[in-house]
Amino acid sequence: MRAGHRVSLRAPAARRALAGLGLLALLASPTPALAALDCTISTVGVAFGVYDPSLTTPDDSNGSVNVTCFYTGPGGADSTNYSVALSTGSSGTYAPRRLSAGASLLNYNLFRDAGRSQIWGNGTAGTSIVTGNIKVGPGAGNNTRTVNHPVYGRIPALQDADTGNYSDTILVTLTF
Repeated sequence: MRAGHRVSLRAPAARRALAGLGLLALLASPTPALAALDCTISTVGVAFGVYDPSLTTPDDSNGSVNVTCFYTGPGGADSTNYSVALSTGSSGTYAPRRLSAGASLLNYNLFRDAGRSQIWGNGTAGTSIVTGNIKVGPGAGNNTRTVNHPVYGRIPALQDADTGNYSDTILVTLTF
């Protein structure tokens, strides 16, 4: 039996706003009083396509979380450290996350590395967050910078799956 499902990451670039994700995004940004920059987040979907429960290999797919910072004016900081965390989704646990189609479930997870060994979470329960630094400033070509962080998704092989459209909702938190 083949089950079709789709997980997507998408979020409009709006600061401190809850945004829709087939995996969901929340932007939380405690910024200093004097800042010469602002940051937003956007995502590119993780879409697994059609899952075949008879295959002995996992179903892998990729997406990305993109952090963009803008120079907003003179004075204050022109660089920032940031972190990106992902929630457990509707399963309430990182091991495993679960896609659902009604009452039907498929185990899956999201990773920060191509080897799919580091679960991307919030830094608890054996998970990791993604961190970085962006410097922006005045002058041609320096006003906006974007850093792309790949999201590596995996559905383990040989799961008994009912036919359906599977999805999950993840909260993505950007802190800078």
